[in-house]
Amino acid sequence: MSGWGTIFSTTQAMLRQHAEQLAQLQETVASGARLRRASDAPVDAFRLLGLRTESRSLQTYGDNLTRVSDSLNVTSSVLSKMSETLTRVRELVTQGVSGTYSAANRKTIADEINSLLEQLVSLANTKHGGQRLFGGSHTGSAPYTTEYENGRIVRVTYEGSRQAVMVPVAPGVEYSGVLVGDDIFGGDSRRAPQFFGNTGAAGGVGTSSVTNDVWLTVSHESTTYLGASGMAPGTSSAAADTILGDNHTLTIDAPNKTLRLDGGPEVTFSGGETNLVVANNGGDVAYVDVTALGGAFVGTVGIQTTGSLSIDDGASQTATDFTNANLAVTDSVTGRVLYVDGTGIERSGLEPVRTPGTYDMFGALVTVRDLMLNTRNMSESKQLALLGEMVDSVTEVTQGLTVAEMSVGARIGVLATLGENLDNIQTYTDDQAASLEDADIVQVVTELARRQMLYEVTLASASKLLQLSLFDYI
Repeated sequence: MSGWGTIFSTTQAMLRQHAEQLAQLQETVASGARLRRASDAPVDAFRLLGLRTESRSLQTYGDNLTRVSDSLNVTSSVLSKMSETLTRVRELVTQGVSGTYSAANRKTIADEINSLLEQLVSLANTKHGGQRLFGGSHTGSAPYTTEYENGRIVRVTYEGSRQAVMVPVAPGVEYSGVLVGDDIFGGDSRRAPQFFGNTGAAGGVGTSSVTNDVWLTVSHESTTYLGASGMAPGTSSAAADTILGDNHTLTIDAPNKTLRLDGGPEVTFSGGETNLVVANNGGDVAYVDVTALGGAFVGTVGIQTTGSLSIDDGASQTATDFTNANLAVTDSVTGRVLYVDGTGIERSGLEPVRTPGTYDMFGALVTVRDLMLNTRNMSESKQLALLGEMVDSVTEVTQGLTVAEMSVGARIGVLATLGENLDNIQTYTDDQAASLEDADIVQVVTELARRQMLYEVTLASASKLLQLSLFDYI
């Protein structure tokens, strides 16, 4: 009986083995997957896990790259629109400088430039995909804020971050889909300030931090007549004298009752004047009190003055005796500094100061608009001269914007190529994973048929063996 027991056990085990293999093959045919669990092929399963992880990582890079590319494409469109706007501004400035335009014509130009300024601020605050395109890492709030006076923008301030948001778009490669507006719309090649007035002020040796155009107000504070002539400042001297510095003189001829300022026109007096005006050949004036003048004095006396400088329209003032060659004049609103050599100052007045290489897009337009409106009440010749200088300023800003456009375009091109490479790598990775995971259906069906046949042969053999009895051997 032990022989029959062995045959039975062996047959049963073979049938179980065939049944399990048939079940596995049928499951493979149904799912199409060769690897359904790690135990099916541990080495291949480990490789498959690595390939799937790599594919997911590549997909994440691809998604990041798409978002960055989309953002840069919108940025490129915005920069292009800004360039068109600045081209129009340059045309308007060129028209305004021509001698054929009247003050009324220039006011019309100023109104259009003001509208273009509003448009540029709006474009600079463009939002795409929940992010401000020109705010750096501060993508939630508007990067540019504005201050208004009399319904016009007078100042545009960058409130965004000065650091970009770097996004991984490929292994070891990062790009930003948002830009730092201050790097694009502001100048970064500072040169020495240029003084366009006639006060005698000049640039100091320090590196100024002011940007765009500033207006240096040179004011008179006091006048002192040196020596023992008895000459004194007139009652209007503090407020109305225009002479400044230590280079002025007053020539006095008391017996003949005449005065000359810096050798200018002769002015006569009677002796009782407390506020007599004396002018030099340049039109600078001094108010004098001659009541204490010695009746026999003849000679030339030196004049000493003090004054103050301001670059915020008098909101803050920096006192000077005009002996400082590097006086720091600070804007109380912005905190920026203009270094001034005051040793050559000769008169009070308004000194236009340009700072080439620092022009930002918004400040340039504010200056152009105000020059068109002549808010400083300059002579037409001075107004047109400064407007002529602003053509270069607008060109400078436009060139900076062109460089930014080219940079963004180059990034878009690089990302497009990188995206194609990532797609190719991911496709290859997925193909490798599929070759490990997916079953060869033809091969599996062939094996299934073979196993089915073996199973049936085993069943038939078992049936024959189980039907044998003692009578088969008699």
